[in-house]
Amino acid sequence: MHVRSLEQLFNSLDPSPFWDRHLDREAATFIEEEFSDRPRDRAWLLNVSIAEQLDDTQSDLQEAVKRYYLRLTDSVRHQVREQLRVARISLALGIGVFLACMVGRELLDGEVAGRLPRALDEGLIVLAWIALWLPIEQLVSDLVPLLRQRSFYGHLARIRVHLRRTPAVLPTPREAASPGPIAPDGA
Repeated sequence: MHVRSLEQLFNSLDPSPFWDRHLDREAATFIEEEFSDRPRDRAWLLNVSIAEQLDDTQSDLQEAVKRYYLRLTDSVRHQVREQLRVARISLALGIGVFLACMVGRELLDGEVAGRLPRALDEGLIVLAWIALWLPIEQLVSDLVPLLRQRSFYGHLARIRVHLRRTPAVLPTPREAASPGPIAPDGA
């Protein structure tokens, strides 16, 4: 990652101290996209090349990236807890509807043996299984991406940041020869 100033990495509206600031959304997106396909069995290293003078900012930048992704990890952890809570409630209600449909089927079958339309009998079976569909989806399909995201953010929180100074980028001869943007008359 190449930046002119470390300020480019952080949200300019965040008044927190440097080591506790939120990363700029574009910088965070770049980091997340850069590491999304990397194997997670190895330590990750983020090289940041910067044109400005470096002080003691390496440890501050390391701490800022760590804290940012720890906050995201905690946020996703809360989402997982909420998803599990909602899924448990849905599952309890789904099981209740399932049992009510199955008991209703048995009662109707015993009371009006032979007179119960086949469509009503099969409709109760379908309704019973549909009642379980949402809780199963919440527990399996919706929870897995959240768990993967939590793991990814946790790995990003442990990323090693290496900061190095690069010489200021000089304009190419072609850029130096161009007149640059032209100001409107009267400016």
